[in-house]
Amino acid sequence: MKTFFLSLLVTLCSMCCAAQQNESVKKLVGEGIKQHDKGNYEEAIKKYDEALQIDKDDYDANYEKSMTCLYLKRYEECFTISKYLLYKHADNADIKSVYCNYGSALDDNGDPEGAIKIYEQGLKKFPGFYLLHFNKGLTLSRQKKWDAAMESFMLALKNKPNHAGSLYYTALIQEKSNKITAIISCLTFLAVEPEGKRAETVLGYLQQLMNSFAQKNKEGSNVITITTGDLNNKKKENNFSMQQMVMGLTIASSLTDSVKASTAVEKLSLQIQMLANSLANGKKEGKGIYWDTYAPFFIEMKKQELVPVFAHVASITSGDEENIKWINDNQD
Repeated sequence: MKTFFLSLLVTLCSMCCAAQQNESVKKLVGEGIKQHDKGNYEEAIKKYDEALQIDKDDYDANYEKSMTCLYLKRYEECFTISKYLLYKHADNADIKSVYCNYGSALDDNGDPEGAIKIYEQGLKKFPGFYLLHFNKGLTLSRQKKWDAAMESFMLALKNKPNHAGSLYYTALIQEKSNKITAIISCLTFLAVEPEGKRAETVLGYLQQLMNSFAQKNKEGSNVITITTGDLNNKKKENNFSMQQMVMGLTIASSLTDSVKASTAVEKLSLQIQMLANSLANGKKEGKGIYWDTYAPFFIEMKKQELVPVFAHVASITSGDEENIKWINDNQD
C-alpha cells in the first residue's frame, strides 16, 4: 500500500511539473508573439528560444520562431525549423501553416520552384487551405505566370471568398481579360478591407476601371470604349461580356448633366447600382464563382438600398473631408 501511494505521489508531482512547464512555455511564446507584432523580432526570437530550452519540441514555439526568422530573412533557420516541424508534428492540425512559411522562405530566398513544390506537398494534404493556394499564386505572379497565378488565386477565393489578398491580386490581374470581374474583385476587397494602403490603391484602380468605359473627348462628346469579349459563349464561366457592354452604355449616359453625380461618392454609388442592375439581369444564365458568390452580394445590396452606404465606406481612403464627416456621423 505504501508503494502504491508513493507511486501515485510521484505521478502527481510529475504531472504538476509538466503543467507548470507547459504554462511557462505558453507564457514565453505569448510574450514572443507580442514582441513580433511590435516589430521587435530579435526580442521575439529570445523569448521563443527561452521556451524551447524548456521544451525543444513545443510546436507553437518552433512555429512562431520560424515565422519570425522569415521576417528577419534568416531563411536557413526557417528551413531547418520547418523541416523539423513537418517531421515531428506531421499529425498536428496546424501543420498546414508550416508549408506556407517554408514555401515563402524558399521563394524569398530565390528558389520559386522549390517553393511551388512545398506548396503542392501541402495542398496534397490540405487541398482546401486557401493560404497555400494564395502563396502559390504569389510565387507564380513573381515569375509572371499570370494564368497559373490567377488559377491559384481563384482556388483561394473558392475556399475563402472574402480573402482580401486574393481579391487584391485577382483585381489587378484581370484588367485586360475581364474588366467586370476586376471591378467586382475591387469592390469586394473594399467591403472586406476598406482602410489602409492597399485599399487606397484599390480605390484608385477601381476609379480608373470605371472611367475607362466612357469619357468625354475634347469636344465634350461622350466616347464609349467597349470590349465585349465573347457575347455568344454564355456557357463560359465568369462571362460578363453583356454586362461590360451595358456598363459602357449606362456610364456614358450618366455623363450627361441631367444625371451627373455631384460628388465622387455619389458617382461611385451610381456606378455600383448600374452594375448591380446589370448583374441581376444576367444572374439566371451566369456561371462561375463571380456569378455564384459575388453577384448575389451586390444584387442584394442594391435590393436593400445599401449601395450609398457602401460607397461611403469604400471611399474612406479617398481623404475626402465630406465623406469622412459622413462616416463619423453615421457609425450606426
